[in-house]
Amino acid sequence: MPVVQPSTGLIHRWVSLPGSLAPWQRAVLHAKVTGFVATITVDKGSMVKKGQVLATLEVPELVADLAKNEAEVVAGEIEVKRLHEARTKSPDLVLPQSVDDAEARLAVAKAGKDRTETLLKFATIQAPFDGVITMREVDVGALVTANTSALFEVQDASTIRLQIPVTEMEAGLVLPGKLVKAQVDALGAGAVPMEGQISRIGYALDPVTRTMLAEVDLKNADLKLRPGMYAMSKIAVESHEGATVIPVAALVMEKTNGFVFKHVEGKAVKTAVKLGFNDGTQVEVPELKAGDVILVPGTVVLTDGQAVEVRK
Repeated sequence: MPVVQPSTGLIHRWVSLPGSLAPWQRAVLHAKVTGFVATITVDKGSMVKKGQVLATLEVPELVADLAKNEAEVVAGEIEVKRLHEARTKSPDLVLPQSVDDAEARLAVAKAGKDRTETLLKFATIQAPFDGVITMREVDVGALVTANTSALFEVQDASTIRLQIPVTEMEAGLVLPGKLVKAQVDALGAGAVPMEGQISRIGYALDPVTRTMLAEVDLKNADLKLRPGMYAMSKIAVESHEGATVIPVAALVMEKTNGFVFKHVEGKAVKTAVKLGFNDGTQVEVPELKAGDVILVPGTVVLTDGQAVEVRK
């Protein structure tokens, strides 16, 4: 029968919690001005770069307003110039107030022109960051309403946020830097669990669910991780350094009581033990000594005092 001896090392207490994957950034793009969709350059699934033009709008009212504003600026400049020249020649005939009023009207005309030009810039819809188009809601020719109509949704998934709602009982132990292992079933049964650390926590608990949000940043250059996927996460909420540990296979449980079988003078001696942390691979058993020889029963049923032969 195989045997092991207790070893000393680091062991964690893990808690398993369900989580989900969210994009690093997400934005729903709306129209700032009312107009007709003139062009669309992307579709669902298109990869885009920051500043890339996604669509353009036709806004004839603003085009007409800009022409009017430009004419008002030209007229205002002419009037101001004429009044300045007239006042230079005949200061007693042209009051300063008249010049001031003309300059004020010119300033208002220029401000109107700047405002219209700014609004016309909003007729070009651009990507706010590098990402992928995950939603397209309009087609060419559609009328979109200012501040109401959604055109596109853009998500940046180059880094994924693993979001874990932490229960109230564990919230005080989950801090930035804690180790996390996550298994995403959608990647297949053979997928290696992802490892990371808690990047940030919400600190406050949701009053409805009584959970605190914790996030882990996961690099996702190949985009295999998709926002919305489910992930089962394990957080190392506590750890013991220099702990005396044995393999879980060497532990025998009877209801809630833990036992080990020590090999003493060729016999199996059943020994009750108090358990510490159990990480699924190793279990902490503080009262065991480094020189103890512990039997690993496997599927064999042992009895106290049974004679056994060991192999190393």
